[in-house]
Amino acid sequence: MRAVSYHLHKEWQQVVERAVQNIIIQYYQAAPSLRSVSFILMLVEKQWKHIKQNVFDSPLHYYTVLAKTTDHLLQFLHPLFEKQCSPLLLFERIKCKSKWRKTYVDIDMAYIDNGEWIIRKFLLEEDETFCRHYKQMILTACPQKFGFLPRKIEFCSLLNGTRHIECLSSLSAFHRVSKIKLFTCGRDFD
Repeated sequence: MRAVSYHLHKEWQQVVERAVQNIIIQYYQAAPSLRSVSFILMLVEKQWKHIKQNVFDSPLHYYTVLAKTTDHLLQFLHPLFEKQCSPLLLFERIKCKSKWRKTYVDIDMAYIDNGEWIIRKFLLEEDETFCRHYKQMILTACPQKFGFLPRKIEFCSLLNGTRHIECLSSLSAFHRVSKIKLFTCGRDFD
């Protein structure tokens, strides 16, 4: 029974993560003038109609996850704050080489705010171990790929609504923005 419960737990997380990714991509692909609370709600409805309730523990679990995820997407994609935000990267995978192996790091979103390069990672649930590991991967991958570090990583939890911020760099904003402009001209993401 435990294996079945574990399998179902993983399955609901995967389908919700896929739906959230589609919602965020469609939100940022839309013109800034279209981005609104009602647009987010329309995207949620469109994506969630494809999610089957039987992958959740119960109907209550399904509706709880739907309500919390919707509420926190509205919070993190708030149109008044995010309307002018245009991500430089949106769900991109970049190569990361360490002494021992090659691996990849997934960047959900990267954008510039007040001249600072910021990475935003969307999580269903906060996980300190994952956040520490992700930070280490970013510390390795970004200098290799882009030649600089982002100013911070925002970890946004969609089930509890928390935003945990990890500051990374004290490089000058001009240096980062100059390199970002050079990078975005030739988008190369192995």
